Amino acid sequence: MQTFDNITLFARVYKFLYIMLLSTLFVVWLNQRSLTLYWQQEFHEDAPWSAVRQPLWLKGGKILAAFYAGKEAVSGALDETPTAAFIPLIVFPHAPLQPSPAAISPPTAAPSLPVPHNDKEHIYLTAHGKVFFAGDSMMQGIAPHIMLALNKRYGIQSINKSKQSTGLTLPGFFDWPLTISETLQSEPDIELLVVFLGPNDPWSMKPDGGGQYLKFKSPEWEQLYRSRIERILQSAQQKQIPVIWIGPPNMRKKALSDGVAWLDTLYASAVTGAGQYYLPANDILGYQGDTYSDYQDKDGRKLKLRTGDGIHFTPYAQKLIAARVLSMINVEGAEQEKSVEQH
Repeated sequence: MQTFDNITLFARVYKFLYIMLLSTLFVVWLNQRSLTLYWQQEFHEDAPWSAVRQPLWLKGGKILAAFYAGKEAVSGALDETPTAAFIPLIVFPHAPLQPSPAAISPPTAAPSLPVPHNDKEHIYLTAHGKVFFAGDSMMQGIAPHIMLALNKRYGIQSINKSKQSTGLTLPGFFDWPLTISETLQSEPDIELLVVFLGPNDPWSMKPDGGGQYLKFKSPEWEQLYRSRIERILQSAQQKQIPVIWIGPPNMRKKALSDGVAWLDTLYASAVTGAGQYYLPANDILGYQGDTYSDYQDKDGRKLKLRTGDGIHFTPYAQKLIAARVLSMINVEGAEQEKSVEQH
């Protein structure tokens, strides 16, 4: 009798495990594209199942992609004017815009086209112009402060497409050059593009069309990455839209900080070479060289700049950067505010 009970228990356990295995495989089958991109983001190599090319296996990814495409189409039709919550902006004193560091590699920038509404330190928008924000989770923190101030002061509308975990190394996950190009085509009122990218990018990446991963900082890697920066700049130049490109600051972890610092040189050379505006976040936060600090000393107080991960900005730092961007923007026919009430 005991033996029979053991067999029954074993059969139930086996059945449970079998169902769990099938369920797991089904979930992976449907979500294979998202899981593949997640694997590439986390481990910077191909997922173990990437080599499977059977039509039945690939069908799962296509089914879920079609479902989400339909869902987005419906959501886009329903959500005509999404709203967002903002944090009040504080404008702090700032130094004049400094030129990019001299110690950068020569630019291989896009052909220079005339960009309107700009001088050495200021960009001029019309009253009906829009500002387009593109970037990662760090831009998600900065953009709302600028958007609120522009709308409150001048009635300027903004388009914020910043998205966390994005950069220029995984176009299969999110293609910024393509997204920016399409947005500039579909939104003719855009008069300024503001970009913040980098912290998600200092890793090996696949070449266009697939193949072996390119090693970070290799000549091939640099050439491909520069081409993606330049595609963004070309899209803006073709529409004669000025660009403010915010360079990412030093990070707490040395390996990440060194990688981001190297990327900064690529941004600076490409952006300044295209006659656009490069704005190093290090200058705004007061970082010298490769130094990093969670805090900034101001009037005898220590004000926190970075969150616990040593990467993202606190609201205070977000407002510092937002204020610097705002100081560069003028609206034609509007009286410029010299200061903003501090809360």
